[in-house]
Amino acid sequence: MARLAKIIGIALAAAGCITPDGYYRPDGGGTGAGGAPAQGGSSGAAGAGGAATGSGGAVTGTGGSAIGTGGSATGGKGGTGALGGTTGTGGTVVAGTGGSVTTTGGAGASGCKAMIPLPYTEDFETYPVNMAPPKNWLFDTADADSTKGSFMVVSDGGSNVLQGTASSSTFVAEIGGDQCWTDYTFQVDIKFISGSSEEFGVWGRFSIDSSKDEGDYYTAYMDDSGAVQLRSRLSGSSTTLGSKSKSTNGGPVAGTVYTFVLDLHGGTLSVSVNGTPRVSMVTDATFTTGAIGLAVSDATVEFDNVKVTQ
Repeated sequence: MARLAKIIGIALAAAGCITPDGYYRPDGGGTGAGGAPAQGGSSGAAGAGGAATGSGGAVTGTGGSAIGTGGSATGGKGGTGALGGTTGTGGTVVAGTGGSVTTTGGAGASGCKAMIPLPYTEDFETYPVNMAPPKNWLFDTADADSTKGSFMVVSDGGSNVLQGTASSSTFVAEIGGDQCWTDYTFQVDIKFISGSSEEFGVWGRFSIDSSKDEGDYYTAYMDDSGAVQLRSRLSGSSTTLGSKSKSTNGGPVAGTVYTFVLDLHGGTLSVSVNGTPRVSMVTDATFTTGAIGLAVSDATVEFDNVKVTQ
């Protein structure tokens, strides 16, 4: 997975300062009083004159080093391709010798500018059949072994779709969109083809945790009982955010299309399937930006009609 980063280095030279000049005293000492004539006194000694020139300050102060000790030449990993890369979080500000300032850090929201505008749609019709992976989509190798699953454009009833197949209980996913998207509603049609202990669904606000080389994201998925779950996954650990919502129709039915809608606005999250709310109005602020994902485990499914709106 591509990783993102941007380094800003500013070299500051310390300016010297100038101290005040000394002063000049123009008057000399007066002549001493003469002695009395009877005594033949001598002239008094000359008074002490003022210093001709005061002690001047240093002309130039001690300058700082021309170039401070900067941060690492290479920051966090930058995003590539469909993810539209992102600036680092701004990381720790490090003051180097001579006053240089360097920001270091990995991917994150600070300074993040989306390169792919919303609304965004994808129906996979422009890709040739058997293309894997499709252009502008990336296989999530940070969280899954590519030998455990694959994605390929196939034709279904004369329409192109993205087929995802997973051979284990570990999710495999294709990542698309832009890591700098913030608030959005993500919709996609998912057709269940076959599987056992199947799980399939969507990911939102996906980004790479550069410290662990893992994905951080929200995931909304249906399991083999028909329950829909909404979870957060942070640094490899999952947290359930909403109660399971059992389907009255049992588990997924082969050949059936399930339209998932994951809504992420601020810290309010919700999931619906086929127009029915399944996990509603969950409050969580773990992630604020990120891309989208299409995910499957222990099954073969087809994804189509991706839509992302604000």
